[in-house]
Amino acid sequence: MGHWVYMFSGCPDRGCCQQISNEVEPGEVMVLDRAGSTGIVDGFVRDSVDDVMLVTHYRWVASGHPSVVMPEIMRALGPSRPSEERRL
Repeated sequence: MGHWVYMFSGCPDRGCCQQISNEVEPGEVMVLDRAGSTGIVDGFVRDSVDDVMLVTHYRWVASGHPSVVMPEIMRALGPSRPSEERRL
């Protein structure tokens, strides 16, 4: 097992950034705290996964209070399919 690299893009205030994780498999969404802003988060949806290179790309969906960001993330994911289990 290696380390996953998460690549984030599209957030107007963050630009492109990355972080490293020990997760077994990346989730479909990531919510990151905004540095220096209590209660403000940036929400991202997974765009692609490279299982060989252990790199996951996420695109920005929304920023703000989590109560606003989470519905936007769920809308961006689209309707869930009954045969799939989502890992959020």
